[in-house]
Amino acid sequence: MDKKMSYDDIIFRIGYFRNKNNLSARETSLQLGFSDSFVNRIERKSVELKVSTLLQFMDICNITPEEFFYYKPENYEKDKELLQIIKSLSNENKDALMDIAKRLK
Repeated sequence: MDKKMSYDDIIFRIGYFRNKNNLSARETSLQLGFSDSFVNRIERKSVELKVSTLLQFMDICNITPEEFFYYKPENYEKDKELLQIIKSLSNENKDALMDIAKRLK
């Protein structure tokens, strides 16, 4: 069963994508147009993150909301590539792949 995303998960992803893009909290804060400690305060949960700020953050990191909220962001690129391959298969090949995937599970 899938776990619902919490505010803590969103805050974790801020740090994950910041680090993935080699951005310091200070640099990110300034790019967002805030004081240099703003992102640190978000990550410590002493200030509430606004949706508009989250969208700006995604722009800075050059990611989509789909990627940000993907259930396992570290798998996003591989899963996206696999989905593109699957979309190009015939229905017969999709059925065969489904059978293989079920056996691997």
